Amino acid sequence: MNRRTFNSFARASVAAATLLLTGAAAFAQAWPQRPITFVAPLAAGSPTDALARMVGDELGRRLGQPIVVDNKAGGGSLIATSLVQQAKPDGYTFLFAVSAHTINPAIRKSVKYDPIKDFTPIALMAAVPHVLVVGKDVPANNIQQLIALAKASPGKLTYGSAGIGISNHMEGELLAAMAGINIVHVPYKSGSTAAMQDVLAGRVDMMFDVVGSSTPLIKAGRVKPIGVALGRRSKLMPDIPTLDEAGLKGFQAMPWIGLFGPAGLDPAIVEKMAKAVQDTLADPKVSERLANYGTEAMFIPPAQFVEFVRGDQQKWAKIARDAKIQLDE
Repeated sequence: MNRRTFNSFARASVAAATLLLTGAAAFAQAWPQRPITFVAPLAAGSPTDALARMVGDELGRRLGQPIVVDNKAGGGSLIATSLVQQAKPDGYTFLFAVSAHTINPAIRKSVKYDPIKDFTPIALMAAVPHVLVVGKDVPANNIQQLIALAKASPGKLTYGSAGIGISNHMEGELLAAMAGINIVHVPYKSGSTAAMQDVLAGRVDMMFDVVGSSTPLIKAGRVKPIGVALGRRSKLMPDIPTLDEAGLKGFQAMPWIGLFGPAGLDPAIVEKMAKAVQDTLADPKVSERLANYGTEAMFIPPAQFVEFVRGDQQKWAKIARDAKIQLDE
């Protein structure tokens, strides 16, 4: 190839690349041009479904296109996750994900997806703070007393959960591991409400529960708060210390809600969606409505969200491995 031919080829290559980049930028700038779908992993009418619809409505107004919530319940959120994993990365299908996104690969050998590599993390949207509560007749009023009680009677204290592998089960295992105690897990197929009923009746000693659900029970003296699971005090329960503050140093567990797209999503679309999420969560009216569902608005942008998801994945993988939690063996 002579110099003249080479120069012509180089100019043509640069022009083609510029055209492609310009076309991609124009596509992202024009996005969205039709309705967007949020695939939600829980049933219609559930609190998470209500949140998805509320946040979707607000985001849709900012993006100029409606957001439709498609409920794909079942399989521990795997049905919804698989649907988005296989979707085209065109900016019109997103996963309204919950903490199961990082827990499932840890507790199910059959799950082959990577929570980060097989998706495009967009943003963290909300925390669902949990508080550790004990029955009113349990002779412990703080984490030190509870740990001492558990160590004095190994295998005697029980904790309820909404089922094997659900967030409040994993939190109980994290508590046991960090405190060095032997406590017995009691899973409920019918969910956290049934577990709490047995805590209230004295049939189960304790459980991690959503702050919003536990607040009236705490105020009524029907259960005793031991500590909030977040790494900071919950805005919904500011007077209750965290478990870390109360003496279980380093304890931090946070059920969460976040947004993911399929792998390979255009970075410009990611940026535009993340900015819309940030603006939506900054609206005081949105924060207030989220609080009504026992959640706290918490925005983490794409790059930091990747690191958050990676840390969450590693934490639950270790807990599942050490506690030998497997659902499909």
